[in-house]
Amino acid sequence: MRPSTVTPGSGSRSSLLALAASAHGASFCVIFAGALGLGCSWTRYDDVIEKSPIVVLNRPKDVATGFGSSLTTGTDGERVTLLVGGAPLSAGAVEFDLGQSDSPTLDARDLGHCMGSDVPCYLSSSPVTLSRADTPGQVRDLCFVDGAGTASGERGLVVRCADDVEYHLEIPRAADKLLEFSLGSNQPTLFRFGADHAPETAFLATADEERAVWYYPPLSRDFVELPYPGAKEWPEDPNRALAVARVGDGRLLAVGIAESSEVRLYFAPDSKTPSYIGCLGGPAGFGRAFGTGPVLGGDADDELVIADESFVHVFDAARLASLLPTSETGCSLSALPEGSLVSSFGCGSTKNISGCSGSRFGASLAVGDLDGDGDGEVVVGAPSMTVRHIERAGALLIYDVEEPGDALFKDIAFMSSAESDDQLGLSIALPNLGDRQIIAAGAPGNGKAALFYCPSFLPAELEGERCK
Repeated sequence: MRPSTVTPGSGSRSSLLALAASAHGASFCVIFAGALGLGCSWTRYDDVIEKSPIVVLNRPKDVATGFGSSLTTGTDGERVTLLVGGAPLSAGAVEFDLGQSDSPTLDARDLGHCMGSDVPCYLSSSPVTLSRADTPGQVRDLCFVDGAGTASGERGLVVRCADDVEYHLEIPRAADKLLEFSLGSNQPTLFRFGADHAPETAFLATADEERAVWYYPPLSRDFVELPYPGAKEWPEDPNRALAVARVGDGRLLAVGIAESSEVRLYFAPDSKTPSYIGCLGGPAGFGRAFGTGPVLGGDADDELVIADESFVHVFDAARLASLLPTSETGCSLSALPEGSLVSSFGCGSTKNISGCSGSRFGASLAVGDLDGDGDGEVVVGAPSMTVRHIERAGALLIYDVEEPGDALFKDIAFMSSAESDDQLGLSIALPNLGDRQIIAAGAPGNGKAALFYCPSFLPAELEGERCK
C-alpha cells in the first residue's frame, strides 16, 4: 500500500516552511520545500492562506461542548447543508450552508436542532439525514432526525426540516415509556440512528437503555420492530451501531453489537417487512462502526463497511442480502455467498502520522466518490492518531478498493493547526458538491469541524481555487 502524502517535517524547518507558504502561496511552498530537501503538500494547510484547502467552521457560542461530535449532510436543490452536532444529550446541533462550490458559509444558519434550555430534546450521537421525508401535510426535501424528545407537542423522534418545520416520529411503546420517564425526571436517554444515502431515505433507530431496534422504510412515518433471533428482546448493549445499505429495490439492515463482536443482518424488500437473514461474527469489536456506499461502483448497490478494533472490512451488500431468512442464531464468516467479503485492511502510518496501535482506527467510517471517477473511496477516522508528534490530534485515512481483495492506502488528511486531543475523525460526513464529494470531519476534543477540499489524488479538472 502506498501512502501518497508528502508534508513538511517537524521542528523549525516546518515552521519556516509554513511561514513562507503563508506569504507566497502554493508554488513557493513547492520551491522552498525542494530547497530544503523536504516534501510539501499544499492540501494540509488550514491556517496559512485565505483560500486554504481545509476550512475550519466557526463554532457557535451556543454549542458549548463537543462541537463536531456528529456530522450528517444533505442537499436541498442547490444548497448543500452540513449538520454539526455538539456533545450528545447535553448540547444541540447547527446547520452550515456549504453552497455548491468551495466557498462555504463559515457561520451556522440554523440553531434550532435540539437547541435551547426550554426545548425538550436529547441530541443523538448519530443524527441522520432524510433526503425526502413524508412530513405532516406534504413531502419535504432535506430533513434531519436530530434525536428524541417532544416536537409539536408529541413525544418521539424529533425531525427538523430545512424550512424549519418540525415534527415527531412515533417510537415503540417501551421506548416511548423510557423517553417519558427521561423527560419527566431530566435523565437524558441516548437514541442512535443509521440511514442510507438514497433519494428516499430509510433508517434504523435504537435507544441505549431499551432492548429494541426498529426500522422506518422510505417515505414512512411508521416503524417496524426488528426481532432478535431466538429471544423476545435484544440483549443489553449501550453501543449498538446501525447501518442501512441500498440493494436493488430493497435495503440490507445491519445491527452491530461490538461487545459480542457480531453483526445481525436483515433484508427489507421494497415496502415490505424486514426478515432476519443471518449473523456475521468477527474479531474483537467487530460491528463497532459502519459505513455504506458504492465502493466498487458499476451499479447503484452499496457495499457494507464494518470496523473491528484493528481492521476495516468491505462486504458486498447485495451478496449478503441474497441470504435466505433463517432461524439460526450463530454468528460467523463461514458459509457466506461467494465474494461477500470484498477486502480487509488495517491502519497505515507515514512520517507525519503514527501510533496505529492506539489510534482508534475505524472509530468512524464513510464512503464517497472523492475524485469523481464513479466509484467510492473509504474514509476511516483515527481520532487518537499522533500527527507530527501531537498526541491524539487525529487523522483521516483514505483507501481505494478498485478490485476485490485489493485496498490501496491512497491518502491521509489532517490539519496543520492540529492540537493535542483534537480527535479529528471521531465523526465523518461526505457532502456532495455535484461532480464529487468532499470530506467533513469533526474534532470534538477541542470543538472543531473542518472541510477538506483537496485530496492529493483529485484530478486537475476538478480542482477549484483552493487546490491550485
